[in-house]
Amino acid sequence: MARPLDAHHHPRSADAYQGQIFFTGTNTAAIADPDGTPVWFLAGSDSYTNLQMQTYRGSNVLTWWQGTGGPGAGGTGVGTDMLTTVDHSPLATIGADGSYAPDTHEFRITPSNTALITSFVVIPYDLSAVGGPADGQLRNAYCEEVDIATGKVLLRWSAADHVPLTDSYVSVPANTTSPYDFFHINSISLTPDDQLLLSSRHTCALYKVDRTSGKVLWTLGGKSSSFAVDSDAVFGFQHHAVYEEDGRIRLFDDGSDGTTTWHPSRVAWIAADEQKMTASLADSMTIAGIQSTSQGSAQRLPNGNVFVSWGSVPRLSEFTSAGKVVFDAILSSASYRAFKFQIS
Repeated sequence: MARPLDAHHHPRSADAYQGQIFFTGTNTAAIADPDGTPVWFLAGSDSYTNLQMQTYRGSNVLTWWQGTGGPGAGGTGVGTDMLTTVDHSPLATIGADGSYAPDTHEFRITPSNTALITSFVVIPYDLSAVGGPADGQLRNAYCEEVDIATGKVLLRWSAADHVPLTDSYVSVPANTTSPYDFFHINSISLTPDDQLLLSSRHTCALYKVDRTSGKVLWTLGGKSSSFAVDSDAVFGFQHHAVYEEDGRIRLFDDGSDGTTTWHPSRVAWIAADEQKMTASLADSMTIAGIQSTSQGSAQRLPNGNVFVSWGSVPRLSEFTSAGKVVFDAILSSASYRAFKFQIS
């Protein structure tokens, strides 16, 4: 396999976290050493996303999604979530449950050994509220929580059941045979009080969802925000929203979907006050001139640094907590997300 990373602007410095780099590309998934030399990879006809290290039943495991479709093929995919030991012995898989198959966007293992995953299913739907046909088709987005050991679905949350189509910033396709992807879920994580935080690219909003009932407890951002959002905290077409330990929400703020551009791409930290229902920008990090239009991730590393995949811009960067760039590399193709971990 050719060297996939090229040093760019800033060679790796002593301040960079000394972990392995986990990333995916066109029909590949790879782990590289801190200098960018591959130490393990998958390659084939499948698409791969979300290669990372997680914890399952108290042990470190490697996890990823593989299948057809994905960010390079229209945005959504149909496939399987994979779990192996860190030395690559198979442990478990999560496959299709009827019409619902794991999608490329999210595969997060919870402390209760369940998986939070995304899926998309095309359903008949009345699109007249947004200027489409009454007998139209909707590419509906689902958030699911699945018990990994048994495959039992504990929650299946439907975007169309909880969010109006009119909250979308995306127009109905001119070709009426194409399904309308009004929501486009792209991340699921846990809130500090053990509920769910969902990110919707196409409504430019985050949703706190009751993990048992599926009720939307609040909406942050977009057209129907429960919070008053400061102007510099407005985000758009975002990805990879998670709470940090200090209670702030960190997200990769693309700022553009390729059709509409609000601002340059950045990592943003949002302070969302659930008592006052206000949201402000606590911090942000960016590199001048980068405009991603899809994908992207940001990870807080054990030493406090922040590791960023710039999504559709095939580039990885690492910042210190003060915002200094200590690693910057160009990829041969875009990586939906990218991470750094120390494999022990």
